Amino acid sequence: MQSTGNESISEPFVRTACFVVIVAGFITAWEGLVHSPVLDEPGHLAAGCLALRFGRYDLYEVNPPLVKIAAAVPVVLSQPAYDWSAYRPGGGRRTEWVVGQNFMIANGKRSFWLFPLARWSLLVFWIVGCVVIWRWANAVSGPQSACAAVCLWTLSPDVIAWTATVCPDSTAASIGVFAGWLLRRWLMLSNLKNALMAGAGLGLAILAKTSWLILLIVVPCALVWFPPATRWKKMIQFGLIATLAVFVVNCSYGFDKTLKRLGDFRFFSEALAGRKPDGSLYVRQAGESGNRFSGTWIGEIPVPLPASLLEGLDLQKYDFEEGKWSYFRGEHKMGGWWYWYSYALAVKTPLGTLLILLAALAWFIRRLYLQPVHRWMCSPELADITQTTPKGSSAVTAAGRLAADGVRIETAQRELHENLILLAPAVCLFVLVSSQTGFSRYLRYVLPCYPFVFIWMSQIFSEKAGLPAWLRKVCWGLLAWSAISSLSVFPHSMSYFNELAGGPQNGPAHLIDASIDWGQDVLFLADWAKEHPTAKPLYLSLHVFFDPRVAGIDYQHPPVDPRYAENRQYLTSEQLGPRPGWYAVSVHQLYSRNKEFAYLFDFPRAGMVGYSIYIYHLTQRDVDDWNQKHRF
Repeated sequence: MQSTGNESISEPFVRTACFVVIVAGFITAWEGLVHSPVLDEPGHLAAGCLALRFGRYDLYEVNPPLVKIAAAVPVVLSQPAYDWSAYRPGGGRRTEWVVGQNFMIANGKRSFWLFPLARWSLLVFWIVGCVVIWRWANAVSGPQSACAAVCLWTLSPDVIAWTATVCPDSTAASIGVFAGWLLRRWLMLSNLKNALMAGAGLGLAILAKTSWLILLIVVPCALVWFPPATRWKKMIQFGLIATLAVFVVNCSYGFDKTLKRLGDFRFFSEALAGRKPDGSLYVRQAGESGNRFSGTWIGEIPVPLPASLLEGLDLQKYDFEEGKWSYFRGEHKMGGWWYWYSYALAVKTPLGTLLILLAALAWFIRRLYLQPVHRWMCSPELADITQTTPKGSSAVTAAGRLAADGVRIETAQRELHENLILLAPAVCLFVLVSSQTGFSRYLRYVLPCYPFVFIWMSQIFSEKAGLPAWLRKVCWGLLAWSAISSLSVFPHSMSYFNELAGGPQNGPAHLIDASIDWGQDVLFLADWAKEHPTAKPLYLSLHVFFDPRVAGIDYQHPPVDPRYAENRQYLTSEQLGPRPGWYAVSVHQLYSRNKEFAYLFDFPRAGMVGYSIYIYHLTQRDVDDWNQKHRF
């Protein structure tokens, strides 16, 4: 990592940042080694292998191919076994999970070595993200801020958890901040070289996660804050950037069905398919599809994107429109909550980081609204003064009075632009994700916002921010608290909840699913089973998309709670619980809406595996007492 400015000041922060990156890299790599594949990983890896071997992109096409292919490279080179029998191309079929399960069955226990290979290959992007975060924060506020930003990023429990998977969100965050850095360079110095680099970076970001298509809207809108003298030049060059980004995307797909007419697509979402003639919605699972543009002049327009990319966007939109069951603070409902992501951040972000964010917000508001120069910065009319009026005129004198605190107008403009470039992508992406209330499950969807926000937050660590020295020391203390809090749950970062939420032990009181239990602790359970050979019979229910027997766990399915058993008349006495034995039930299953295993809440836990699997031991006496109490 390069530093600028005084070397004697920069060197300690450079060394600290490098040390933190190395330590965090080992921590992340270790979590990638010891955790079993989470729900989506088998599908992602199988889709990447399919794309590499056959050039097909329609498996798991709701996500673009860059991250999947990068993860699959070392796996394909290791020559695994494949089973494509469940693969069904096209037609909106979502077979990635079955294909992923078959991939794991075909490779057996070897699967648990293939996934670390795939995960480790993505650490290259994480390192690129660290370098960009350092350089960006250093350019804005100096080495103190750069060191703080790198620490916030690398030691965030969410970043550690999702970097240790092949899911695209953390990698998309790293590639997204790289694209943002290139766009920043172009905005600050709009020449052809920077425009070409920005276009290539934007194309890679879109290939990592389609959410970054939002930059095609955010950047032109942000240009209105730039002086008119340079605005139109930037607008024209941004057209070149967007064109190059689309070209990069098409190259990566091999120009697969590029320029297909819009009216020729089969869509499933209401947004693109419309409704059936009887007014009802199309049902993807029934093979129903439509196209609201068919037969119109818009339908004749060729789409300058690969067909698979647009079809993937349609399928993702369909998922949100269809809705899924979501959980929030003990409540299950079909659909989601617009404030779910804000709440999830409040309980899953270290308290030290949240307090730093509040301090940064207070500092930003103070500078923006209380100091005259920042009120001037928000006035486009006065911004034009410096572009159109010669020195010494009355207009410049008026502007100088507005900048009475001594900050130069050019510096004020630059500060406005820096904050705009950092905050606009993060805020717009967060609002976009929060507005999709078809379901609320995955905080990782907003992970691409993190590096931009961390760089922005880190400004208060710099002497340039004007904070008293004691307050900056407090911020460093808060950062240390965040690091300790995050690492205290190692190697179970996916299950992290902060102290205010009651820690991961109390996580299910707030959120379930990928916030605490996504099947990541199966290998830890396999170790537990080996250490407890007398734990028989072992009743097992885990939140996974593969058979735990692949990990060497011998088990039976737990009996269901007779109070909530559906179609109870078809169940035998052996299928109704509770029954004597050992139980290993994951948090997501235990708190499921059908309450299959609700009887376990009436017994004390005998232990935990990680923070996502609860262990219970029921004796015959425990079962008899429960049956007598509930009259079964």
